[in-house]
Parts: sequence; C-alpha cells; structure tokens
Amino acid sequence: MNLSRHFNSAWFKYLVTVFFLSILITGCMEDKGKILQIGQKAPPFSLDLLDGKQTSLDQYAGKGLAITFMSSWCPCSKDSIPFFKEAYKKYKNDNIQFLMIGIQDARGKFEKIVAKWKVPFPAGYDKGDRIARDYGVQAPPTTIFIDKDGSVKRVFYGNIKDKEKEFPQWIEEIL
Repeated sequence: MNLSRHFNSAWFKYLVTVFFLSILITGCMEDKGKILQIGQKAPPFSLDLLDGKQTSLDQYAGKGLAITFMSSWCPCSKDSIPFFKEAYKKYKNDNIQFLMIGIQDARGKFEKIVAKWKVPFPAGYDKGDRIARDYGVQAPPTTIFIDKDGSVKRVFYGNIKDKEKEFPQWIEEIL
C-alpha cells in the first residue's frame, strides 16, 4: 500500500480539517462541567485590569454585574464583543457593571483583541485561569450574571448575541 498517496488524498485532508475544526469549535460549545449554581454567592476574586488598575468582586457590591469570560482564539467570543459593547452603552447609566475576563489565552493576544474592539468597560487577564476555575468556567465564552447582593442569577454558555431577546430580562434579574 502506498501510504504517501493515501495521506495526500483530498479525503484525508478533509478528515484532518474536520478534526481540527471540531476541536476549535468545542471551545465555544456548551460546557457541561461544574459551574456556579443559581442563588449561590459568587466567589470573591481580585483581578489586575489591562489599564493597570485592580478590581475585585467587593467593588461591585450593590450593583448588578455581568462577567463575560472570553478568549481571542474563540470565534463565539469575538462575535459576542460587539453585543456587549452595545449592552454597556445601553445600560451604563443603570445600576449594572460589565467585566470582561480573558481566559485560556496569552495575555498579549487578549490585550490585542480588547484594544482592537475598543472595549469600553473593564477587562482583565485571568493568569492561570484561577478565577475561571473558582467560577467553574471551562470554556469561553461564558457569561455569569450576579445580582446586587452578590448572588448568581444566571449562567450562559456561548455566543450571547444569540440571546438578544432574553438579555434585557437577564439584566433586569440582576438590577
């Protein structure tokens, strides 16, 4: 059997492409791992922001908080950024805050995507994915909605723009 002919075939190249695409896409699919439960208190965290400042969960006490965990390599994360920018613009005068946390990524790549999209709200890099682990996040994008009392109200996996109709209700739940 001539292996070089077999490995150069269009069919083999197709299978390899499908295999690698399936690996990439599964990072943007619903995660079935351990995650925070609705009603549970959100775990405390401290995060260095890209602008050199620092934030923590305590700083959001008394306000609703939407935390989105994203990666520069994830197509669903990239698709969600414009939606979050619009949501920030719409709700920035309400009692809600937005926070973007980079996970499963190189810090430089995450910084570039935040700069490219001119993200108008705080963004920080989760070195070693420690916050993501505490929150049970295993795949980007994952968005966690925390109410003004610090309790988890909702967890959503995937491209948030696909939930445009539900999003205003989710914001109301955390106000």
